[in-house]
Amino acid sequence: MDHEREIWLERVNIHLEGLLKKENRDNKMLRHMAHHYLTRNRVCNKMIKHLKARLRRALKGKKKDEKLNILADVTLAQQSNP
Repeated sequence: MDHEREIWLERVNIHLEGLLKKENRDNKMLRHMAHHYLTRNRVCNKMIKHLKARLRRALKGKKKDEKLNILADVTLAQQSNP
């Protein structure tokens, strides 16, 4: 009877060790994924900053073009109305 109990306890122990290994593996993966997403978030933020800067430069250039077009229209209007 003690032998059967020892066998049963050994099986339970093996089962619990397996569960512990699985949980440790899952925790390790979760820590890795947290680092992965943090790094990915930093890269995306850098890309957003870069794209915002490009957009600002493009809008400034567009505003300059609009000012030149307005100036050209005014100049043409003045030349046609002497």
